Amino acid sequence: MKEEVAITGSGRTAPELRGRTAIVLGYGKSGRAAAEMLGKEGALVRVTDASSLEKLGVEAAAIPGGAQWIGSEDPSILKGADLVVVSPGVPPRNPILRAAAARGTPVMSELEIGWRMTKGPVIAITGTNGKTTTTELAGAIARAAGWNAIVAGNVGTPLTAFAGQTADVLVIEVSSFQLAYSESFRPEVGVILNLTEDHLDWHPDFDDYAKAKRRMFDHQTSEDAACLPAFDVEIARRFAPISARLYHFGDDSFAGSGAFVRGSWVVVRRQGRETNIVRIAEWKLAGQHNRENLLAAVLSTSLAGIPPAAAAQAVSEFRSMPHRMEVVAELNGVQWVNDSKSTNPGSLEKALDPNVPTILIAGGVTKGVDFRPLAETIARGARLVLVIGEGAIDMERAWGRATPVVRAGTLENAVEIARREALAGERVLLSPACASFDQFRNYAHRGDRFRELVLQTSANRGGDGS
Repeated sequence: MKEEVAITGSGRTAPELRGRTAIVLGYGKSGRAAAEMLGKEGALVRVTDASSLEKLGVEAAAIPGGAQWIGSEDPSILKGADLVVVSPGVPPRNPILRAAAARGTPVMSELEIGWRMTKGPVIAITGTNGKTTTTELAGAIARAAGWNAIVAGNVGTPLTAFAGQTADVLVIEVSSFQLAYSESFRPEVGVILNLTEDHLDWHPDFDDYAKAKRRMFDHQTSEDAACLPAFDVEIARRFAPISARLYHFGDDSFAGSGAFVRGSWVVVRRQGRETNIVRIAEWKLAGQHNRENLLAAVLSTSLAGIPPAAAAQAVSEFRSMPHRMEVVAELNGVQWVNDSKSTNPGSLEKALDPNVPTILIAGGVTKGVDFRPLAETIARGARLVLVIGEGAIDMERAWGRATPVVRAGTLENAVEIARREALAGERVLLSPACASFDQFRNYAHRGDRFRELVLQTSANRGGDGS
């Protein structure tokens, strides 16, 4: 991709699926979309999942695309299979994946096959934190320009749900799970926001996690663009070399092309030419991490050829996503903030502010990460930590010497303790740094329950609302 022209989205070929036998491994949202797409394309589809149909909440007769429910992780289901399409979250140790590798049966991620089955240039966004906000903002910028934009991937709607469609641009949120099984995925504009420990219950170690993220840039060429955070030594070391043209986002002290804030403006610099895009005062989301998300979205859409006026309009209208530093209420001078989307230490680190006295509610499924490196940040940013769920003991051991830590056990108990302890001018922050599956269906269920408890507190205590 040359700097002076917009991206084109050419160069990928849809696989031949008619009459082929395809195994869909994992029958969550992505697996269901993939099964339906494969069936429509004439493939003979077999579906399998470690969970039962009852636990998945699906009836066999309702499986889309004429797929056959196998419901077994017995590798014998690979007999006669031409392809395995794997859903995000299915770990490499899965016996079917191991057997497929031994047999030489092709394995493709839902992301990969969805990318091959759609048409249009791609902006792909990955990173440990901030992916959804950046993806949604980039999509909003494209739509403000009147472009036909598809926003898909880990953000909510699987890419295979759009198979056969052509877009002016596809904005895709990409996870490490999806990238791990992607063999040729090539976005015209690739963005990595940050890189911290996460999903170490799925990846064997941090190196493997980083390598999966790195795969997004593996098939790019000098015609493409790679957008990286400025001055991030870890990313620069792990991701070099990159064949695409490099752009950075961060403060205005880096050399070369990219996006930064100077004075009151978000500025994009390309080939030495600087363009003021939007006044920073128009951006309503608080925190340095959200400023970085803004810069990444503005930069990536600028590289896609979207006019600055569209970015200015979308940024001014954009508001915080649910469960991402969402202010639920202010009660008797105490602000209650729902950051349930925080599922790793990196996201918690960005949520804490040493200038804001905070009672923190954290905990859940740890995913194998080490919380000790966060102790200094916790000491500066939280005067009290209420820990819940499976991760409570690990967090208490990691942070107990840095700040007072109380085992609350459940979210209900934590909210009640916080209600008693919080003082006017403070905030109560739900930023778990963990997955939710020990006590909740997902992070949204956890965040909704927190909001419900807080608003119950407001009703019961006659608070001043939000």
